[in-house]
Amino acid sequence: MIPVSGLAKLSKGVLEIAGPDAAKFLNGLVTTRFLPNIVKKNQYTISDVEFKHVNLGKLINLHENWGIMHEDIYDPDNEILIRRDGVSSMFLNSKGRVISDSFLYPKSFHHLNDNVPSYLVEVDSKIMGKLGMMIQMHKLMSDIQIKKAPYHSYYYYNDSVEFDEFLDHIQVKYLNTYTPKDAIASATKFINHGVVVNKDASDNLLGFAIDNRIPNFGLKFLTKEPISSDFFSDEFKSSFKVSEVDEDTIAKRRFLNGLYESGDSPSNFSLLPFDMNLDYINGLSLDKGCYVGQELTIRTYNGGVIRKRIVPVQFFEINESNFEKCDNDELQLNENDEVIEHLSKMNVSNLDKLEITPLDDEPQPVNQLSPSPFGESPFGGAAKPRRSKVGKLLSVKDNLGFVLINLTDAHKKYFKVEIPDLSPKFVGIKIIKPNWWPEED
Repeated sequence: MIPVSGLAKLSKGVLEIAGPDAAKFLNGLVTTRFLPNIVKKNQYTISDVEFKHVNLGKLINLHENWGIMHEDIYDPDNEILIRRDGVSSMFLNSKGRVISDSFLYPKSFHHLNDNVPSYLVEVDSKIMGKLGMMIQMHKLMSDIQIKKAPYHSYYYYNDSVEFDEFLDHIQVKYLNTYTPKDAIASATKFINHGVVVNKDASDNLLGFAIDNRIPNFGLKFLTKEPISSDFFSDEFKSSFKVSEVDEDTIAKRRFLNGLYESGDSPSNFSLLPFDMNLDYINGLSLDKGCYVGQELTIRTYNGGVIRKRIVPVQFFEINESNFEKCDNDELQLNENDEVIEHLSKMNVSNLDKLEITPLDDEPQPVNQLSPSPFGESPFGGAAKPRRSKVGKLLSVKDNLGFVLINLTDAHKKYFKVEIPDLSPKFVGIKIIKPNWWPEED
């Protein structure tokens, strides 16, 4: 079972990017906005939205530590907020493939650090080297300094209604600001009021974020030193329990809620940002202008041709003597499920090579070709029947996992995966759509 709340130290890597060109540099590499210019998608259209943020460039001095922009492509009011807390984003390569998902923070949350633009980039430690090489390659003549930072990453969650309401409240009261001046003033007030962090321990806090990949999913902290018992304010601890959990608990909670991260992928497996539901997890700006991988990403979004997505799944046993489908409507983590023993026989480095087919699918015979005028095939034997492979298995955690599925097949819900060392050779899979996904036509 996953505890109702918990605080865990994460094995993340952190890069620090600082200097006069830091905002411009990051704007050219990530899927979220760092520059105050708005690029119109249709130059022949005129609407109130076109003028909503016309003064953004006057409010932001890119050579100062002004904060970071927050926006939501599903927001009907098209708000662009300037805040001091971090955002979720992605780094892509020139072909529009995901290098890494990330969290980006202005440094520091409530101090201006000599007013020099400075940002912290938090990524999975396994991807740190690859991302670092990509960033150095694009540095060229940019006036920035890039260094690996020895900071500590923590994650706090609380799955109570009260905590969800609390996060809504603090965003409205302290974080939803529109100018750099208001952003730093509100962040300072947030610390002075001891809303989450003890004021006396606040110098240890470098980066702070509300994880809005799933609305109000949790809190993230980057600190100079490990978090001690006096890090959280008495006010916060009187309302919400703070107890330590391990990092695996955080991963299991992500799987249970259907939130995929690039670190979950098999090694060297290539994904597109919409495969990873970038548009659903609040990590995309639609009119920010050019960045690496932007052309394919925006063309795919505007064209509406998204053929595959990663979906959360639950595994179940297929037993010839007692076959029952997984009939629940929500993901259910069961660390003692008998299906886990079968899943343990899979080679985790080759998950994406396993064959996933619809549960009731029968092998389809290949079309019989006319006899060859050159005689029989030198390889001999009849052609094998074909199965209709519909997806790739990417990750497994206990009885839950993630599958990259063709959307034309996702409506079938029930599938099976063939495991070579298993008898019988199949394990059942049920796709369960997360309730936080937006409704689509």
